[in-house]
Amino acid sequence: TLENFVVNPGSSKLYGDVLVNGEVAASNAYLFELWGGSLKPLQLEGDNAVLTGTTVHISEDAAGLLNKTFSTDAVKRGMLVGTATITA
Repeated sequence: TLENFVVNPGSSKLYGDVLVNGEVAASNAYLFELWGGSLKPLQLEGDNAVLTGTTVHISEDAAGLLNKTFSTDAVKRGMLVGTATITA
């Protein structure tokens, strides 16, 4: 489980805690790179502001942890995870 996300907007990095079977395996780990090149203009939906379009990619640290955990070398830095949407 991934939780307690912290985004550093200056470096476009997302950090968070990694839990395995309910136990903290890594605290404040560098999980994802955020690439804002495809960010769409701010939209308003009722009282909410919505930002979408930032692509989320595996960090080098996360790739190493995943490869070690699953005894593979298939996970590479920069692999696309998906597109982020933030509603506030």
